[in-house]
Amino acid sequence: MKLFYSMLTAGLVLLSTTFSSQAGEIVLGASMAKTGPYSTTARTSETAIDIAVQEINATGGINGMKIKLVKFDTGGDPKQAQVAVKRFAQDDKALAVIGPFSSGEARVAFPAGERLGIVQIPNASSGPKLADKFSYAYRLTLGEWPQFMRLVGSMKRKGLKSDTARIVYVSDEFISKIVGTVIMPKIFGIQKVKLIGDAVSFPTAAFDIAPQISKIMQNPPQNVGVAGIVEATVKAVKELRRQGYKGRIIGSGISADPDLAGKLGKEGDGTLYASWFWKDRDARSKSFTAKFNTMNKKRGIVKANPHHVDASAYDIVYLLKQVMEKAGVTGQASKLKAERTAIRDTLKTFKFSGVTGNVCFNKFGDAQLPTYVMEIVNSDVRMIDSHPSKKCS
Repeated sequence: MKLFYSMLTAGLVLLSTTFSSQAGEIVLGASMAKTGPYSTTARTSETAIDIAVQEINATGGINGMKIKLVKFDTGGDPKQAQVAVKRFAQDDKALAVIGPFSSGEARVAFPAGERLGIVQIPNASSGPKLADKFSYAYRLTLGEWPQFMRLVGSMKRKGLKSDTARIVYVSDEFISKIVGTVIMPKIFGIQKVKLIGDAVSFPTAAFDIAPQISKIMQNPPQNVGVAGIVEATVKAVKELRRQGYKGRIIGSGISADPDLAGKLGKEGDGTLYASWFWKDRDARSKSFTAKFNTMNKKRGIVKANPHHVDASAYDIVYLLKQVMEKAGVTGQASKLKAERTAIRDTLKTFKFSGVTGNVCFNKFGDAQLPTYVMEIVNSDVRMIDSHPSKKCS
């Protein structure tokens, strides 16, 4: 009998410890697009998030509590991004969400998050004014408009040829189409770059885009603006070069993948794109880059260096840590709703310093970030100009 009570007591102590440990966790959701159309760019966001969580947990967590990370692969599908935020909020009792990834996903997930009362912070969504209608929506990204405006501005001040241009874009991807049909034409107009002919487009799955590119080659401009993620940009650049195009190719933030240089080789020389992260910016960005590259190698992932969306994913975890500490978050189930709201309200005026730079959010819920204008040279990238973050209003 004594043995029975001894075992029962030990079991109750263990059970109590388990419940206490669970109650002392900070649950965060990670809505990722590891598979699907964005996977080439999006899959390493998980590496960046994992590094941040490991670092924070190893140094005491958040208010003395470890982060419990719950992951969901949306496959880049907006409907699945909505499923993800519902699961995080209702089933996992998460306090906040890292993600969703793309602008198309954010369009659907943001309204759902607003109804559920949970903050979501994408690391890649860069379409114009997606968070402005929702109080629980923030984005640690820089919009396509300021990125491309700064890039063309850099071309002007660096004396690069910028009298004429034409545009090629992906027709069936949300942000690529906006960049190609709205943002690039307007910015070229503002910057007094003459457009030669209408924009040409192709669908993501197009195998042969020679007919579209041949239209550009009938009257080649000094520059071709390409609106598409890395695979589409590679496809467009290679076909342009195959048909003999000698001018410069320029892209906005959606082309800002460090793998682009390696995928294009010599054909990519002179290509420009805008990024809000530069790996050699300071000691912190260099340290993050080294850890990121090491973990990817261990995981068997081939990636040249962090994409700016990877840097943002890392920074979002640290941003949430600091916001939760300021808000006094406890992770207690009885305070879940109130603490989710406290996170939202603290973010409104919070200022943060991370590997992406000094960050604050404007009245539309968008982060103010720097821009680095990158040029591909000899299958590598170099920074040729930079623009500081705007001050938050």
